[in-house]
Amino acid sequence: MPVELNEIEKAEVELEQWLVEQAENGIPEVVLIGLLRDYADDIEQLGYVPRMWGHTDH
Repeated sequence: MPVELNEIEKAEVELEQWLVEQAENGIPEVVLIGLLRDYADDIEQLGYVPRMWGHTDH
């Protein structure tokens, strides 16, 4: 299913807003960079975005 340009732009804006909020709340940029790299590595290795990140139903 192709992704429309406006969907990509919306996701980009939302990610940017989230990153700014985290930085403004005192999360160091180096931590944010590490998180993004880890998630990008996971997604690249899996080939998709897991709908649950390591959560299990107990």
